[in-house]
Amino acid sequence: MTNAAAELVASKPNVLLDFDGPICSVFGGVGADTAARQLRDRLGLSEQHSAEVRDPFEILRYAAAEGQREAIEAERELTKLEVEAVATATPTPGAAELLRCLAGRGHRMAIVSNNSVAAVRAYLENHGLAGLVNEVSARTDADPTRLKPGPYLLHQAFEQLGVRPERCVMIGDSFADIQAAQVANVEIIAYANKPTKQDRFARYAPVTIVSDLYSLTVT
Repeated sequence: MTNAAAELVASKPNVLLDFDGPICSVFGGVGADTAARQLRDRLGLSEQHSAEVRDPFEILRYAAAEGQREAIEAERELTKLEVEAVATATPTPGAAELLRCLAGRGHRMAIVSNNSVAAVRAYLENHGLAGLVNEVSARTDADPTRLKPGPYLLHQAFEQLGVRPERCVMIGDSFADIQAAQVANVEIIAYANKPTKQDRFARYAPVTIVSDLYSLTVT
């Protein structure tokens, strides 16, 4: 039986990977809902923002809609929370092995993430993976329009690597990853790290879907 996903990765000299999911669970140690609540509290939004919101990025988008000053403060506090969180982030099974395998084969890699550059780099350093990743295209400012599902971070990764989209493949675990890759004309492998994602991802027509990262190292 052929492994279409692994063969696709092997055929592309450049691999783009989302961070939260394919590399680690950023808030795995604290919970995204806890991080969202902490961000609301730090920004004084408890009375202004719905307590049901469990995604810190929704808090960031809310703050950005309020104004530039609010957006900058929200982004700064979110970055602090992310850097704190990656100290206890749960590594994704097979992620480190995949990075080492790809580096050993001569692939060039970029992390493409809505998380902050500071958090991504801190995690990679803490886990001895920084030397395997060539570029990090992640959040550096408070503009939420630059985040996925928009293609900005992917285009930035192409520029950092000095390559065209057709020379790349992306691995992501969210609808935002699939949408951003499709807009940027990059073939996307959807990583269904939860059983419920398989059918839902299929509706978005990624090139292929995998349920574990180890499968990407075997052609």
